[in-house]
Amino acid sequence: MIKIEFSALDGSIQPALFQKATNNARPLLVALHTWSFDMYNQVEFLSDRAKREDWNLLLPNYRGANKAINPECHKACGSKAAISDIILATEYAIAKFDIATKEIYLFGGSGGGHAALLATAYKPELWNTVISYVPIVDIRKWHAECKSRGLEFYKDIEACIGECTPDNYLYEERSPITYLDKISQVNRLKIYAGKFDNIVDISQSLTFYYEMLQKYPSANIFLEVFEGGHFVNYDAVIAYFNDKGLSGMLDLSQ
Repeated sequence: MIKIEFSALDGSIQPALFQKATNNARPLLVALHTWSFDMYNQVEFLSDRAKREDWNLLLPNYRGANKAINPECHKACGSKAAISDIILATEYAIAKFDIATKEIYLFGGSGGGHAALLATAYKPELWNTVISYVPIVDIRKWHAECKSRGLEFYKDIEACIGECTPDNYLYEERSPITYLDKISQVNRLKIYAGKFDNIVDISQSLTFYYEMLQKYPSANIFLEVFEGGHFVNYDAVIAYFNDKGLSGMLDLSQ
């Protein structure tokens, strides 16, 4: 795995980690770090899996952790700078390495799931398939939920985007549920929600999905509720990216 650098929209030089596939013209998996970490967060879970699939793997930093200790936290947490970093890092990798451009996969869990949905909204045509695991979709709602449960994440949100006041538009600007119109255009999106998630309540994913279903019933966006909490099943992630269709299914409507 190597460290690459690319020029961001704000003129800064931003880092990402890249692992090249053995063969040419192989898929690219873009994997996003979780809420409290940086680009090294997914190496342990995805490096070997990407090697087994012979996929290219890209791990953008996108301004690091959504924490007050991060000096760039005001540019993290779903900011335009952070999400554009994901897209620019992906486009840089496509230009520099031999990648199957019709097989660009995007994945994130928790804070990474939040960012994956925003990156889908920013450029839906870039991604073949997107997986968002236990995502935050409404920052304002999650702030209230964390505060009522005594979870310190509400302090992270305030450090990144300011106090949760009615006129702080950043809470809506950085919430994927604001961008249903754009997200509906993606080729395929799968959201996983844990029924017993005590960090990001399942209602976040359910509300997003049902609002999307009402507005865009034919969009290729799907929801799976699993028996568990706030975690990611990485083998399920790889299996879904490998699923090219609905083979092996029985049509019960006949």
